[in-house]
Amino acid sequence: MSSPADRRRSTRVEVLGKIHGQVVSLDVALVVREISLGGMSIETPKAFTVGAVESFLLTLGDGAGVEVHGRVVYSKPAEAPGHEVFVTGIQFVDDDPNTGTPVGGLITKIQ
Repeated sequence: MSSPADRRRSTRVEVLGKIHGQVVSLDVALVVREISLGGMSIETPKAFTVGAVESFLLTLGDGAGVEVHGRVVYSKPAEAPGHEVFVTGIQFVDDDPNTGTPVGGLITKIQ
């Protein structure tokens, strides 16, 4: 059986603390843990329903930002001292990993 990393079409970049943002419809803050052209792993104070499609506003420290849409692949509790945190996997639904995308520009800026 292949690992999740083997099934990914594009390499994930670890960015914990470099990209912040929010879930647009819920006004919930998020921190991006990892991101690739095909998806991202985020931390939030809220769990998400697997299969749901959400809009996310992602922002770098320099103010550069992009709105993306993604489908929730998983959402699970994570250990965090003093508060509840969920790690959620998102698969982008509006980006083609073979073309230049807003996410691609964001990744280029943090590498």
